[in-house]
Amino acid sequence: MSITGIVSEFNPFHNGHKYLIDAVRADGGTVVCVMSGNFTQRAEPAVFSKEIRVKAALENGADIILELPFVYATATAEIFAQNAVKALCEFGCDTIAFGAECDDTALLIKAAEILASDSFEVKLKNCLSEGVSYPAARQKAFESYNIPVDLSSPNNILAVEYIKAVKKYYPDTKLKAVKRVGAMHDSTFTSESIASASLIRNLIAEGGEYSNFVPENAFSLYENCRNENQITDIEKYSTALLAILRSRAENINIAYITEELNSRLDNAIKTATTLDELYSLAKTKRYTHSRVRRAVLCRAFDITESDIKISLPYIRVLGFNESSASVLGKCSKVCSLPVVSTYSELKSLGNQNADRVFSLECKASDIFTLCNKSAEKCGSEQEYMLVKIK
Repeated sequence: MSITGIVSEFNPFHNGHKYLIDAVRADGGTVVCVMSGNFTQRAEPAVFSKEIRVKAALENGADIILELPFVYATATAEIFAQNAVKALCEFGCDTIAFGAECDDTALLIKAAEILASDSFEVKLKNCLSEGVSYPAARQKAFESYNIPVDLSSPNNILAVEYIKAVKKYYPDTKLKAVKRVGAMHDSTFTSESIASASLIRNLIAEGGEYSNFVPENAFSLYENCRNENQITDIEKYSTALLAILRSRAENINIAYITEELNSRLDNAIKTATTLDELYSLAKTKRYTHSRVRRAVLCRAFDITESDIKISLPYIRVLGFNESSASVLGKCSKVCSLPVVSTYSELKSLGNQNADRVFSLECKASDIFTLCNKSAEKCGSEQEYMLVKIK
């Protein structure tokens, strides 16, 4: 029986995500999702805890949810994709599916081959030497190959990175692109039932109407959370991170930070009173908003260059539905990486890299729970309970 893997954030789970899972499930088999934990690739906290997002996904077609650890979930597209693909393929997935603006899998494979080529690296360096940002240089270098794939689209970028990782490390794994429907990433456009996750997050935070854009059972989960103040307060997070940054001693080995960017951050931290202000002060044509956000997060949590180079040391199961229990058991036995679901199982590994990755997870989640509208105590990672859905 086929096991299809999907890389996800589900921040929050919405109708577009359900469309992707339903499209994959139409082929039969088991659907395994690897999901970012309490922080996402935007280098920001998720709107709801991972437990809530796991429940929403399991109740809407996902069979097993694995976790993409914090250090990779907040990384660049390449590191994010490599470790997400590793989690899925080592777990036993024979197919990787993904949503993208371009659903021509062969075309995306060609784009991935170009981006992995030596000739592209030369063109990219030449474009970067012109002083433009990395995304702009990548797009300019890629356009010279006349391949009709838009690399300014975040989902196409990630799709290509998934393919690069699969082709390099798991060449026998099948690939399946699914056409994204409705709103683009970060778009304010809505159709009758589809809106971007960013717009839905804004509506949730502002008390707006969003029920048409999420499955009914997910809407009930989210509304319960909102009524009980179990939702991220971005202003509290902003204050907490600024407090950490103002008191943090300089570490020259922090990931994604050059000497120039470090100096800019030093000056910005002294005057900024919100994270948005800090990002704006540090941003330049060379250092994009996403690069600055990632650098700020790494500086706050002491994520070093060595940390982001650690290859995924374990696979953590966050939840599953009972009908997939046998698949979970089989995959756990044949997986080349240790499969864990509890804190005690993880600690018993006695692996230095696993301990480091999990320690960063704990540090991040302790800040995440503090910045909940209804703040919680430390230790949520150590106490996390596996979610089971009948």
